[in-house]
Amino acid sequence: MGRSSLLLSLVFLAIGQGGCRRHAVERKMLEAEPYKVSSRNELLVRPDLFSRLTFREVSSGGTQATIRGFGRVAFSPNSAYAVRSSVAGFVERVHVSVGQEVRAGQGLATIRSSEVARFRADARRLEASMATDEDTIKRLEKLVEEGAASTRELVEARGRLNASRADYSGIREALSAVGALGGSGERFDLRASAAGHVLIRRVAPGERLAPDTVDPPFLIGDPKQLVIRGSFPERDVLLLKEGCPCQYQLPALGVAQFEGTLTNVVRAVDSKTHSAEAICKPKALDGRLAGDMTAKIEVSVSDTSALTVPRTAVLLRRDERVVFVKSGESLLQRRAIQLGASVGDDVQVLDGLKAGEQVVIKNAVLIDGELDQVL
Repeated sequence: MGRSSLLLSLVFLAIGQGGCRRHAVERKMLEAEPYKVSSRNELLVRPDLFSRLTFREVSSGGTQATIRGFGRVAFSPNSAYAVRSSVAGFVERVHVSVGQEVRAGQGLATIRSSEVARFRADARRLEASMATDEDTIKRLEKLVEEGAASTRELVEARGRLNASRADYSGIREALSAVGALGGSGERFDLRASAAGHVLIRRVAPGERLAPDTVDPPFLIGDPKQLVIRGSFPERDVLLLKEGCPCQYQLPALGVAQFEGTLTNVVRAVDSKTHSAEAICKPKALDGRLAGDMTAKIEVSVSDTSALTVPRTAVLLRRDERVVFVKSGESLLQRRAIQLGASVGDDVQVLDGLKAGEQVVIKNAVLIDGELDQVL
């Protein structure tokens, strides 16, 4: 072997030995624990892992977001009322049509009901019975004074009269509730209790009505008092506030967007849909709006006091939502937090963090194998 060949072999041998040492060091680092718990209960993270973490500061400048929901056009509270029949019967005639203006007490439909006929017959029978009892009491009062009748007979007559009066009062209340206090026979008129417009009519002659019918036969109200009743995900409920600007779009009317204001937020969350309701009141009512139209709603919300972190910073460890907070070089604190609403790519933090702290937003799963991304 020549001198040059010998030198070249020595160079390759040195390189090979250096590479082996480097791989050995890297293998030793990989076999080491990702972190150790310090005396202050902090995590002393392996330097090579710590260098791969990405941090971001917890911000407190407030949030600006758009919350989206779905809903329908509805009548504002107290602007409409349903007219129902409290007894079963059949529709004989309908006297009004949709859109017609009606006054208080106006008849909407004529109903035939055997229950009303029975109530009226019972009322007439009780009227006759009470008249007889009153005559009997007057006669007995004179006889008792003369000693020709016992007090017991008088007491019994008065008891029968009081019982008849109670029954008669109950029947009159039932007839009054139906709107059939006057008249005779089985016919009565279903009437409007207040002035308004006929918004919905669901009956026709020959149909049967029942007290337990889900949809009322008539809906009376003010057609100009319409609102958008929307449902929003429960995670966004804390951001919804009365007075927030809202926009809505009605697929039936095309792509046009209409403006409004949030007037009511229901804080109770539906256990089945995990959503909460809020009402968007239109600034200007479009004449094409109609009850039960479907709608898409957007609400612009802001919160100047909220602390936020990126959604990627929040992890699940066992049953806790946690973040990793930088407390020094290669040092982290694992901290449980309480979350609020999600706002775009960020999430509100209600408790557990302070503004200005640095949290890990990327590669935290390298530190602890028990972590899962939850947001």
